[in-house]
Amino acid sequence: MLSLPLGGGVVGDLVGFAAAILRRGVRFVQIPTTLLAQVDSSVGGKTGINAPHGKNLIGAFHQPSLVLADTGLLGTLAPRDFLAGYGEVVKYGLLGDAAFFDWLEDMGPAMAAGDMAARVRAVTRSCEMKAGIVQRDETEQGERALLNLGHTFCHALEAATGYSDRLLHGEGVAIGCAMAFELSSRLGLCSQENPSRVRAHLRAMGMKTYLSDIEGDLPDAAALLGLMGQDKKVVAGQLRFILARDIGDTFITSDVPADVVLSVLDDALAQR
Repeated sequence: MLSLPLGGGVVGDLVGFAAAILRRGVRFVQIPTTLLAQVDSSVGGKTGINAPHGKNLIGAFHQPSLVLADTGLLGTLAPRDFLAGYGEVVKYGLLGDAAFFDWLEDMGPAMAAGDMAARVRAVTRSCEMKAGIVQRDETEQGERALLNLGHTFCHALEAATGYSDRLLHGEGVAIGCAMAFELSSRLGLCSQENPSRVRAHLRAMGMKTYLSDIEGDLPDAAALLGLMGQDKKVVAGQLRFILARDIGDTFITSDVPADVVLSVLDDALAQR
């Protein structure tokens, strides 16, 4: 038996999870049709679905037999959906490849405008980075957690907006990456130039960058921090953050004072 999920991340995750539990695991081939799925969810073997209490709380590790990513399909995406996927692309440069981020600053606009060579390179480099990390740490016992850069903020924001089209996942990742760099700066880990540079690039790409870019009301800072506490990345009651020393230089830590996180959230909400 072979399953063939054709579609975006939701389809791939749902079929992948079904393949993981059917007969204790059957083969499946990912055929991702969105940028986000091609560079992130189809690669690495995580299959999960959302629950009322949090993002991807139901899932399994189940590697696809093959991933077929046709970059020509990216031309069928609406601009918003393409840019949402770009949130995951830029994440790879921010977490571990400063030269890739430099290239994205130069070529990102052309990529968004339809430059196929740029799209192929972006998808290829993203998959190379994720596959390398997953090969070294398949079940997220250490290094793989770096792939969650921006996701602690993102998942709280997705929960706060009801997993609706008010905030697409990749948009939340982009905002979350900017906030992770802001938090790193507040903690004295990186210069203020870093979060400014991240936001400048996201803004140049026409992406959501600030909480003020999310339509409708949001909970207060304390409530958002509470939503972070429901995330599956909480270990022994402590939130894990991916923080940065510089663009391309990130690390995992649980040693983050709650009052500093609250100050970042409060300031971000005050700008709405």
